[in-house]
Amino acid sequence: MTARRPKRQLARIAALILWCVVAALSVPPAYAGDGDRDADGDPRAEASKRFRRGVKLYNDDDFVAALVEFKRAYELAPHYRVLYNLGQTSRELKDYATALGIYKQYLEEGGKKLGRKRKKKVQGLVEDLTDRVGTLTITTNVEGAEIQIDDVLVGVSPLDEPIVVNVGRRRVVATLTGHAPARRVLEVAGTDELEVELELTDLEAARPPPQPPQPPPPPPEPGLPVPGIVALSITGVSGIVTGVLGGLALSARSDLDDALAAFPGTPKTIQDAQDKTSTLATATDVMIGVTAAAAVTTLVLFIVDPGSDAETDGSAGESSSRGSENRVSVSLAPSLNGVWLSGSF
Repeated sequence: MTARRPKRQLARIAALILWCVVAALSVPPAYAGDGDRDADGDPRAEASKRFRRGVKLYNDDDFVAALVEFKRAYELAPHYRVLYNLGQTSRELKDYATALGIYKQYLEEGGKKLGRKRKKKVQGLVEDLTDRVGTLTITTNVEGAEIQIDDVLVGVSPLDEPIVVNVGRRRVVATLTGHAPARRVLEVAGTDELEVELELTDLEAARPPPQPPQPPPPPPEPGLPVPGIVALSITGVSGIVTGVLGGLALSARSDLDDALAAFPGTPKTIQDAQDKTSTLATATDVMIGVTAAAAVTTLVLFIVDPGSDAETDGSAGESSSRGSENRVSVSLAPSLNGVWLSGSF
C-alpha cells in the first residue's frame, strides 16, 4: 500500500503538470502592466493564472480551493482541457455526481481533439462513476416550484431531465411562493432510478372560508316563578282558613249573645261563650295578617322579579354583581296584636 501511494500521486502530479503546460501554451502570457489581463483586455491571462494556481493547490491536496480556482478559470476562458481538472478534483472530493457530469461534458466538448488514449481513460472513469450515483425524476403538482437537493438549487419544475445525485441520504425540497414547502428524504443507492412526487399545498386554498356571523341565540323563555306559585298557594290556604275561623268566630259571638239573653243565665255558660268568642276572634285576626302578608309576597314575586332564574342562567356574572340591587326580602313575625310584615327592596 505504501509503495503504490507515492507512485499514484506522482502520476497524478505529472498528468496535471502536463495539462498545466498545455493550457499555459494555449493562452498568451500575462501582461506585466495589468496583472490579470493582457494589453487587449483578454481574460485568458487571468484564466491561465488561476489555472496554474489550481494545479498548485491540487498538488497540495487542497481540493476545495483547487476546485474554486479551476471553476473561475473555466468561467473566464472556457476550454475543454480545464474540464478534465474539474472532473479530477470533484472525484477527489467524492462528489461523484458532479465529476460524472463534467467528464461527459469533457468528452463532448473535446470531441475529435482528444487523443485515443485520453478518451478511453475518461470513458472508463465515466463507467466507474455511473455505478456510484443514482438518478431522481422529480415532479411537482404545480409548475414554477424551485427544486433543491441538499440545499442546492437544481432547477425549476417541470425539470427537463432526471437529476444525477450521489449515493446516500438525500433531501429534496420544493418551494413556491404562496404554497407550503414539500420535502422528501431518500436513501439513494448506486444505479438507483427513483421517482419523487412532491405535493405543495396552496395556502390560500387551505384556509377555511370565513364563517358568516351567527345570529344571537333567542332569549330564553321565562319559566314559571316557583316561589311565586308557592306564595300564591299559601295565600289561598290562608284565605280559606281565615274564612273558616271568621265563620266560627261569628257563630261563637251569636252563642254569647244567646247566653247573655237567656234568663236565668248561668255565669259559667256566659264565661265559656266569651272565651270561645275571644279565642276565635284572635285566631281570625292572626290569619287575616298571614293572608295579607302572603298576598303581598305573592305580588312581589310575580311583579317585581318574575323571571330571576332565567336571567341568572344567561348572565351569571352580571347578576352576581347586581344581585344585591335586585334582591327582594320579605319576612313575617307574629305579635300580640297580629302579624308584622317587613321587607327590603
